[in-house]
Amino acid sequence: MKITLEKTLLQVMVVLCASLSTAHAYTYTCKGKSGHPTNISGSFGTVTISDTTLNVVGQVFDHAASWNTGGRIQVRCDEPSGTRSRRFTATSPLVPTTLEGTTQWFNVNEYLDTTINVAVQGNRYVPFKNIRGGGANDSAGQTSMPAGTTGFLDLKIIKPFVGTTSFDNIHVADIFLSKQSGVYSPEPIAQVFLNGVISVPQNCSVNAGAVIHVDFGTMYNTDFTAAGQKADNVTPQTFSVPVECNYGASLANLSLSLKGTATANGDAIQSDNPDVGVAITDQNSALLRPNDDSSSIPLALDQINTETFSTNVMLSAYPVSTTGNAPAEGTFTALAVLRVDFS
Repeated sequence: MKITLEKTLLQVMVVLCASLSTAHAYTYTCKGKSGHPTNISGSFGTVTISDTTLNVVGQVFDHAASWNTGGRIQVRCDEPSGTRSRRFTATSPLVPTTLEGTTQWFNVNEYLDTTINVAVQGNRYVPFKNIRGGGANDSAGQTSMPAGTTGFLDLKIIKPFVGTTSFDNIHVADIFLSKQSGVYSPEPIAQVFLNGVISVPQNCSVNAGAVIHVDFGTMYNTDFTAAGQKADNVTPQTFSVPVECNYGASLANLSLSLKGTATANGDAIQSDNPDVGVAITDQNSALLRPNDDSSSIPLALDQINTETFSTNVMLSAYPVSTTGNAPAEGTFTALAVLRVDFS
């Protein structure tokens, strides 16, 4: 009898071990069927703000742009058999700015803030979480849904602008799916990217869009002696910048600013020679510091005809030492953009 008992106990232990080895703890999280999020690339075309009086700080344009890609998102969820509700969550990688009631605004660029509203169990503003959807079993990777493939934007002007600004494949939202309340998947099932142009028919052109060339001629590398200072024995080169605007733009307060790669001290444009920069000044010899909105030139336009207004801005340029070291011999080039801004 003793031998038989030992065999029975051994058999029970083997069965228990086998049962434990087949147990599975489900996470109830989901991801794209391929193992990666589906990229939803939407385009809303061109949004035109035709009323130039609305080109002011704080102006909101509700439902300004929309997209509809018509696709579906294939998913796979870690869940047992049986039907259970889908739970949707959405976030945005954009920087949040202001919260108005329950609606979150996000920054697009220096000119625009936006809201993001996606069609997930109705139209919903991002962010949201744990929104209950219909029941299904998504474990086999054979199911799909349109989450995030349609939606719309509200736009807010945070800085008036001339001409156009754009969404250039901007990543605006991530859509997540889980199969249990309070469970949040670590990876999105879809990522939404948008393209489009916002246009204000208040146009200005600088030098008719053509490049302005300034040639300093030949100088000695020994003329570059003190960091941040003009090269010795060099005469600043003065040049005229024609600016032309249409009637709508002429009604605004306009200024001319300088954009480009700045030197370490921020006073000049860095050239392709690490020891040389180029400083730009106005007609009063005041520095026009690159990428500094407070360093700009107010524009006073003269009327040419009923639709055209223009002015000529006099600027000067001269090379400066950026390091105090003698630069290597050879040609140097510095590039910058002159931009007309509303203020």
